[in-house]
Amino acid sequence: MPVCLAIRKGSIPDFKAALGPESGNERWFFSKGILLPLLYRAEMLVWRSLARKVFLLTYQFPTDPASRKAPTLELEHLLAAARYFQKLLEGWQKPVSSGATVQAGRTHMNTLFMAPTPIIPLDKSKKLAPHRGVVYGNQQPDIVAIEAIVASLVQQDLLHGFISHNQGKFAILGSKQRGGPLKAGFPGVWETMAKRAEEDKRVDDVPGWVRKERAQAMLGGVVNLTGIARPVGSGQ
Repeated sequence: MPVCLAIRKGSIPDFKAALGPESGNERWFFSKGILLPLLYRAEMLVWRSLARKVFLLTYQFPTDPASRKAPTLELEHLLAAARYFQKLLEGWQKPVSSGATVQAGRTHMNTLFMAPTPIIPLDKSKKLAPHRGVVYGNQQPDIVAIEAIVASLVQQDLLHGFISHNQGKFAILGSKQRGGPLKAGFPGVWETMAKRAEEDKRVDDVPGWVRKERAQAMLGGVVNLTGIARPVGSGQ
């Protein structure tokens, strides 16, 4: 459940924690042979959810219903969220809410993008293992990494649109034809993966799964490496 909730929220720190030693379940996941598939395949779903949430928080819907301008996600906004998560992973703390971002005891919904940065820096950041950072260890995300992550999501059909490198934006295609930018730009995950599996003729396979020895085989196990390349957000 913590893994599922982290994916749904688009929370990279929650996702890392749910699969890390602090969860108390890391050894169990490892013993069942599913720790690495979860780490390196489910993370792309976290990034998709994060991109969707950032789009919802920042996109200004046009007032003219006849506007033909494509909805866009500012990559700098996604980068701001990634850097915020990196700092949380390194041990920076959220301060007690102040009047600058709170009214009537409630935190402003856009606190993530408001100044000053709503976290307290440390004298020394926590040393992160390569797979425990947003991109790689203590490496701070940059716009190049964000572009690569979004491009990977597009290639995997988890986002529908294109990147404008010069403008620093991800543009969503077919918004009006598909009932709005959310349906057009962020297709359903299950439908997308089921369609690709059918096209690749691997509907009975689980990518990355370690299979038991078959009766006619003399091997100790068979590993299906289909599509097991490291996903968005992982290191080199």
